[in-house]
Amino acid sequence: MLRKLNLILVSFLLTMSYGFSQSGLGTIKGTVKDSDSKQPIPFTKVILKQNGLVKGGANTDFDGNFQINSVSAGEYDVEVRNETEGYQPLSLEGVIVSSEKITFLDNLAIGKAKDVQEIDEMKVVAYKVPLINKDGGASGATVTREDIARLPVRSAAGVAGTVGGVNQSEGDGGISVRGSRSDGTYFYIDGIKVRGSSSLPKSAIEEVTVITGGLPANYGDVTGGIISVTTRGPSAKYFGSAEAVTSGFYFNGKDPDGYDGKVFGLDKYGYNLFEGMFSGPLWMQKDSLGNKTKPRLGFLVSANITDQLDSRPIAGGGYRIKKDVRDSLLSNPLRPTSSGNGTFHNAQFLRNPVDEDGNPTDDSDFEKVKWRMNARSTNVSGQAKIDVNTGPSVNLSFGGSLNYNWGSSYSYSGSLLNFQNFGAYKSLDYRVFGRFTQRFANNQEGSSSKIKSAYYSIMVDYSKTKDDQFDPKHEYNIFNYGHVGTFTTTRRPSYTRNPVTNIMEHDGFKDVEVDFIPSETNAALAAITSQYYDIYEGNPIGNYENLFQIQQGNALRNGDAPGSVYSIWSNIGSPYNYFGKSENDQFRVTGSGSVNIGDHSLSLGFEFEQRWDRGWSAGTTTGGGTQGPMGIWTIARQLTNFHITELDKSTGVLTNEDGFGYLTYDRLNTGYASTSGTGNYGGQQNDDNQTFFDYNLRTYLTEQGFINGGAAGTDFIDIDQYDPNIYSFDMFSPDELLNGGNSFVSYYGFDHTGKKVRGTTDINDYFNKYDDNGNYERFVGAFQPIYMAGYVMDKFAFRDIVFNVGVRVDVFDANQPVLKDPFLFYNARTVSEAKAELANDATLTWIDVPSAMGDDYVVYVNDVNTPTAINGFRNGNVWYDANGIEVEDPKVLKGAGGIAPWLLNPGQETPSADAFEDYKAQINVMPRIAFSFPISDEASFFAHYDVLTKRPTSGYRFDPFEYQFIQSRSATISNANLKPETTVDYELGFQQVLSRTSSLKISAFYREQRNNVQLMNVIEAYPATYSTFGNRDFGTVKGMTISYDLRRTGNIRMTANYTLQFADGTGSSSTSAAGLINAGLPNLRAIFPYSFDQRHAFAITFDYRYGQGADYNGPMIKDFAVFENTGLNIVSNIYSGSPYSDQTFITNEGQFSPLSAGLSGTTNGSRLPWSYRLDLQLDRTFDLELGKEDKKRATFLNVYVRVTNLLNQFNVLNVYRATGNSDDDGFLAAAASQNSIQNQLDEQSFRDYYTMKIQNPFNISSPRTIRLGVKFDF
Repeated sequence: MLRKLNLILVSFLLTMSYGFSQSGLGTIKGTVKDSDSKQPIPFTKVILKQNGLVKGGANTDFDGNFQINSVSAGEYDVEVRNETEGYQPLSLEGVIVSSEKITFLDNLAIGKAKDVQEIDEMKVVAYKVPLINKDGGASGATVTREDIARLPVRSAAGVAGTVGGVNQSEGDGGISVRGSRSDGTYFYIDGIKVRGSSSLPKSAIEEVTVITGGLPANYGDVTGGIISVTTRGPSAKYFGSAEAVTSGFYFNGKDPDGYDGKVFGLDKYGYNLFEGMFSGPLWMQKDSLGNKTKPRLGFLVSANITDQLDSRPIAGGGYRIKKDVRDSLLSNPLRPTSSGNGTFHNAQFLRNPVDEDGNPTDDSDFEKVKWRMNARSTNVSGQAKIDVNTGPSVNLSFGGSLNYNWGSSYSYSGSLLNFQNFGAYKSLDYRVFGRFTQRFANNQEGSSSKIKSAYYSIMVDYSKTKDDQFDPKHEYNIFNYGHVGTFTTTRRPSYTRNPVTNIMEHDGFKDVEVDFIPSETNAALAAITSQYYDIYEGNPIGNYENLFQIQQGNALRNGDAPGSVYSIWSNIGSPYNYFGKSENDQFRVTGSGSVNIGDHSLSLGFEFEQRWDRGWSAGTTTGGGTQGPMGIWTIARQLTNFHITELDKSTGVLTNEDGFGYLTYDRLNTGYASTSGTGNYGGQQNDDNQTFFDYNLRTYLTEQGFINGGAAGTDFIDIDQYDPNIYSFDMFSPDELLNGGNSFVSYYGFDHTGKKVRGTTDINDYFNKYDDNGNYERFVGAFQPIYMAGYVMDKFAFRDIVFNVGVRVDVFDANQPVLKDPFLFYNARTVSEAKAELANDATLTWIDVPSAMGDDYVVYVNDVNTPTAINGFRNGNVWYDANGIEVEDPKVLKGAGGIAPWLLNPGQETPSADAFEDYKAQINVMPRIAFSFPISDEASFFAHYDVLTKRPTSGYRFDPFEYQFIQSRSATISNANLKPETTVDYELGFQQVLSRTSSLKISAFYREQRNNVQLMNVIEAYPATYSTFGNRDFGTVKGMTISYDLRRTGNIRMTANYTLQFADGTGSSSTSAAGLINAGLPNLRAIFPYSFDQRHAFAITFDYRYGQGADYNGPMIKDFAVFENTGLNIVSNIYSGSPYSDQTFITNEGQFSPLSAGLSGTTNGSRLPWSYRLDLQLDRTFDLELGKEDKKRATFLNVYVRVTNLLNQFNVLNVYRATGNSDDDGFLAAAASQNSIQNQLDEQSFRDYYTMKIQNPFNISSPRTIRLGVKFDF
């Protein structure tokens, strides 16, 4: 472990004076000259201001050069002053500083003042953003606040979608940068690496920088791109804004389920937002007379709240069951069968006749609604920043951001009949930071030092993400999830006649009748069982003699859910069957610094990050599926009375009834509380046959007076007859909930009851340590990976070529145990140990090792317990037979009982610590080289070479539960020993100024992707073959991006990007090989197009805008400027279709578990149709003056209309692989399906249900949305 080393290293780095690394900062570099003589002016003050606050400064050197480092991205004013030599001061306003870029100010010229008055007057000049980037540097784009305000988007992700090389999926919103997986791209907010949501108020965003290639060395842990958001800073003057946006208002009527709800507005999706921002000084410095002079403390705070009836509208609307039909089903959910036993669900007989346009007719049991039912969500986001103005060379900032959202967990399969029973979620993300920056300048005249300036900056940040998911009615009251009602079973002893004594001898107990009282906890579930009892009222025989008959009759016990409707839709009343919470904490210390030595700008830095990830949720089945909380009723029944199932034959009592003798026994109590005579629980430590749940339940029921026997008693307990609120998870031991691998809870960083714990996982303790009750504690600590990095960069010029050369070193420690040998959960003998055995015992003549076998090779024998022959050997992944000949298939080494390593301890049943070792920290050295070669002031070549690595993001957290039940589970287990993924990135480009306002940039890129994570089988591992994740995928991305940039020319501003890309590899995601792996096939690999590859992509942003006053050139009606301060912004994205794989035959895709079909053609050999989307924003700004005549203040009112998918284009997002259609899988018409369809309970009902399901609206893009916004700036 690197923990001690980490602490020492962090302590050392924090004491250094400068030389640290930090992301998201820029540099201003320039020269000050005399406007007349064109000669450089030394010792001139250059002051950097933002919103009236001094943010930094420098003095020019002998050559008139200056440089200001560590400048937060944003818009600044640069003041140039040299009054001592009689120059008139100059203010260059609107200077744009971008993340990881140098802003060159090469043409700063000041002139001598003509008189004394001019020395006091500031000459103001507007800054013009250069058309090409002189220093080369990173590829991508920076979008400033001014442009963001005009775009028809509100998020940083939306802004990123306008940049060439960035593909954002319309389906799931995933972002792929130049062919990378979506987890290869990170968001940063004010230099903080974002975990969780990146949502911010739009008014808080200063700029968004998207880096698609050429990442500088101060960025790491990324193989795709960077989306860096810089928020606005405080101001010396008070200002603010208020904004409201709406698409319409939803009004819910009296119906609690929303059947009478209506939307009035521009569209039917109920989007409403309110946002506010305010900034100004908190504390002003005063002079000796008490007058305020300059601000010392400033603040900015912004927040918004967004409420959406439907955040993902569906084209054409969605189906729902009609209210009267639903009410009928709730009151009459069942009908009897013709056999006199059992029932059918009435939901299986509903119909949906449609007209010629495909819409439900009046006599249909279903109807369409424009918005998704019960899909409402609310989001609150905020941002705050405080700046301490300690002087021009020192800056101190504090800030943070927050996002809190909640809503319904929408489910398409439940949307038709069961939308009232969706789950709920709550998610909270927040991050805070503090940053200290200090600059040094060599201002001494005549200094011979080559060090011109230096700076350092240190930032500490902390982030937290909390998520909760549950049924909103029950939250974490687990036993309420499946509660149907109170079931009281009447049971009596059963007897068998002894042929010898002719006595009726007690042989067990028989359930006679179950009485039922419905509960209001889950009224829809209770209604099903209530009607079942009504149907068979007075006829318990064969119907409700016991709980099993109730279940078999299609009624519900506690913990049961109604069966699905033809495995197509969730049935009415089906409860939300999941719970879970997670907490992820992240602490980081970063810093940045540089020193300018001669012509070299040297930067170096570090980053330290510690994470603590915790989770507690519903369990998993042995196959890896979700095991919901409703099943806890079943395991509770099994755990109750387990120790009193037998009869105590030593306690017989003979009675006479009806002329027969009846010999009746007591129940035999085999629990420790009884057998020890102590009344105490013995636990697993004493092999107690009484379960911990039973012991705790008996103790509680005795205390409450429900039973008299106490924990050691023999009362038979019906758990279904008691209030569910008496039960809780702390009544169970960990192993009772883990349930032999078919678990009811999953946890890390929490205990099995959901209480947060501290500490790290210890293998020996997990398998051997008992708690105070004598049960295995099964402690699993939080996942605590550690990430550290350091870098050094140098930027210099050599013969007109600007070089950026750097190297970054990343250190990643997963900080967890890993298997020494992935093929062995228990230790086995090696060749050297086998030879030692032979040396010690010459009778072991069967030990025959070929000379070519290495001493560390693992030995395999013919039988684990009593070996009598060597069957082969293994070295890593390479297998050898008994003769030492390499074999491809390890099955040839198997003995009669399967694969048999020669174990050190053949009787071992659980892993031990000596089979594991600490994760070996991964050290990655990543060179970064970039250069820019200007061939003129208007053209330049640029290129870069980068090595990028990223720690794994899926399938790498060590969970001892997976190893504990390796033999009983088939689910994929995590690989705690995954290594970082690697990408080698090359780019060559050319940029050219085309005109005074336009430029063209062409860049070709090539990426090699290595060690990407993918599923794999570990075949013939011991004690069981298993699937896990491995660093086995690779791929290449080849492409070209052409970018055209037209600055404001007349009324037009436009950017246009075209990307040609070929992204191919062996896996699109870490689970692409799931089909092969689940089929038990070998770990095959083949190159194919990634599922997110888009061969052609166009991103166009067009802005047409009229100015005001003298700048207005639009139509006039007399003196009225019709379109003054009016603009239209259009964003258009055009993509070629992404790949998918054809399948060999038609399957039942509309059902929950469709059949599998083979691959037709090649993997991802087909393509979806092209996609096109056009969004726009039309806005007008009104200049207003508020206040009294002598104190009027300029304010602005901006009114806009924002339309997404203006042309209502329905892009195909997914298709059914057999047909290539988005709304028909071919199953209903296929000849091979007809027998199956005709054998359904109601054929027409099945067809109608299937048709509604297969017309999945999520297979096509969202329809047009229209929003009206008003923003007031003051």
